[in-house]
Amino acid sequence: MMNPRLVFVVRGLAATAGLLLGGCSLLPQAQVDPTRFYVLSFTPPAAPVAAPAEKPPVIHLRPVELASYIKAKPIIVRRGNNEIEFREYARWGEPLEAGIGRVLREDLMARGAAAAVLGAGLRATETDYDYALIVRVLACEGGAGGTVNFRAIWIIASAGTTPKEVARGEVQPTDLHWDGKNEGVLAAELSRAVGLLAADIAGGLLRSGK
Repeated sequence: MMNPRLVFVVRGLAATAGLLLGGCSLLPQAQVDPTRFYVLSFTPPAAPVAAPAEKPPVIHLRPVELASYIKAKPIIVRRGNNEIEFREYARWGEPLEAGIGRVLREDLMARGAAAAVLGAGLRATETDYDYALIVRVLACEGGAGGTVNFRAIWIIASAGTTPKEVARGEVQPTDLHWDGKNEGVLAAELSRAVGLLAADIAGGLLRSGK
């Protein structure tokens, strides 16, 4: 007769093997990170603007200024005048001010509005460029109801030790929309908004007469 203790051990091993073979594991399952990262994209304009002179000016783009609440990494969705939602699992892949500056630089040059756009991090003297470009972004977010909220103010100033404002404008598109769920669509629409901002700035450079 088999030892009762041995029978108990054998039965216990058999039960454990059955659990393992049945797919039941005592080890924790690996969690998939749901975070997605987005960037602003540049779309070449349909046609360049007319050059304001024999050659377009050189622009010094100053660091893009953002309203403090949109400096956060998560994409923002506004739910009312005083409520915003940070989409923690939908984040910008680069600082938003850097993305806006990158798209503006590419767009202005593609339009023929600038011969060169000196980056915000580059130390430049007043002899290195023709105009300084200041951009302040006051809104850059989606609306819970499907609107896209973007508002920016730009200023073009002359070079020199005593710069003077030569043009300014404000861009606030009203025809941008998304479905309220797909942050990729929202990033694409905000990219369109930055393109509209570049077009407005290009018009200001054209009017500046240099």
